[in-house]
Amino acid sequence: MKIKLTPELSYIIGLWRKAKCFDGLGVRGGKELLEEFSKEVLDKQLTTSDKLLTGEDKVYFYHTAYRKFFQEIEKEQLERFKYLNEYAANYLAGMFDAAGGVDQRGVVSLSRTTSQDEMMMLRLGFQTRRSGDRLIIERPLVFLAFIKNYVKVQKGHKAFEYAKGAK
Repeated sequence: MKIKLTPELSYIIGLWRKAKCFDGLGVRGGKELLEEFSKEVLDKQLTTSDKLLTGEDKVYFYHTAYRKFFQEIEKEQLERFKYLNEYAANYLAGMFDAAGGVDQRGVVSLSRTTSQDEMMMLRLGFQTRRSGDRLIIERPLVFLAFIKNYVKVQKGHKAFEYAKGAK
């Protein structure tokens, strides 16, 4: 089975990378995150509903080929997502849905980040600064404008209204 990376699959991989559960191929987190992951993997036919397993705060399925593919993309993220295109936007939107947020002051950040994530953001032109395991995005409106059409879990946040005018 040959798996090809698509923008939609990039979103799922971004979501999985930041909310990974270690049972099978899945995510852990809040109800909205679990529902979105389930919906996406079923829509993209990565698994069937009878093979989708749930725990208290996780949802996952078993598929060796997809697990290997996701891990390969994770290792190659700097090469795979080096252009400002739909693939990178979906991947970052998945990461943002899983581990991103906007605080009361409008500070946009990504949690649970690695130095590889920081390098990818810099290569894409998004200036960041590190605060523990968080990356704080310096020009948040530009970043939010880039991912706003692909974010699914946090799309209702008012910060995305401000990002509509940003380019």
